[in-house]
Amino acid sequence: MNAVTQVAAHDEDSSSMAHQVGKWMDKVLGPGFRKYSPDEAWTPAVNLCEGDDSYCVVVDLSGMKADQIDLRTEGRRLTLSGFRPVPRMPGSNEKRQMRHMEIDHGAFSRTIELPADSDTDSIEANYKGGFLWIVIPRTH
Repeated sequence: MNAVTQVAAHDEDSSSMAHQVGKWMDKVLGPGFRKYSPDEAWTPAVNLCEGDDSYCVVVDLSGMKADQIDLRTEGRRLTLSGFRPVPRMPGSNEKRQMRHMEIDHGAFSRTIELPADSDTDSIEANYKGGFLWIVIPRTH
């Protein structure tokens, strides 16, 4: 077994174990609590689509402001990071106890390997409606 196969086998074993522990945590604490880990970065959901002239990356970052998002490229790697605060009811200072949690918050980081024909010098980004839209032109 080569090193890549060993790593893949180890990841599958770890993933299976994590899944089993997660199911157990759901039974004990209820669904939603196992995802919350305040000391670890979370990973926002991403869609990547391809057109004739460009690629488009859409990132779900609801509840944030554009200046809370850092977007960088290094070679063909696109990395976005930032910090999403805990969702709070607008205009309320009332202390609340968390009963169920599914919305990730805190530090996040996501790196995407871009295709070889990406023009990383001409990337444009726009944050609207809770989604970060990143357009990467293709070189032909």
